[in-house]
Amino acid sequence: MKRTAILIAALAGALLASQAQAQEPGQGYFGIGFGAATTDGTSPYGNTLDEDTAGGFKVYGGSMWERFGIELGFYNLGKYDVNFGGAKIAETKTAAVAVSGVLATPLGGGYSFHAKIGLAFTQAEFSCISLCGTGNPVLADTKKRGTSGLLGIGLGARIGQNVLARIDYEHFGSVHHQISTTEYTDGYDIFAVSVQFNF
Repeated sequence: MKRTAILIAALAGALLASQAQAQEPGQGYFGIGFGAATTDGTSPYGNTLDEDTAGGFKVYGGSMWERFGIELGFYNLGKYDVNFGGAKIAETKTAAVAVSGVLATPLGGGYSFHAKIGLAFTQAEFSCISLCGTGNPVLADTKKRGTSGLLGIGLGARIGQNVLARIDYEHFGSVHHQISTTEYTDGYDIFAVSVQFNF
């Protein structure tokens, strides 16, 4: 994860230092981004050591009308290990599909700013690896689907005729989880660097 964080920071710095022109909202766009996701919702156990940061990615597309638009995205919010006594006993994988309204506006110095608000349809999958059938709640393979609010902000800069570089921070509010019969919610944050193609 340290290498991922260094790469993200380097790419973000290159973007912010570029002299590219700001994004002009186009009729349609498609992009893919990679970055780091964080959460405190890996598991509800008080005696386990849980990962709270993982690699994530997103694939998205949308349409803009002047400064307003709509965006559809798929998010991989990471895979997180649950450790007990120095051994991995389970893992949590989370993903989401989101529909968002987007506001984009040009900034001085050749940049653009965008913000979004949307609704995410989430799935959190808990997989038991060892000590299955023990614990409170009982360690057991469980999937939980739900809905969550989504908020995001970001910067963009044109790096080609129809190519845009983006950095985004997005927050998923209450993502639903379940282990055995125990349900709980927690938020996820993802910071990503993306390449976007306008058409």
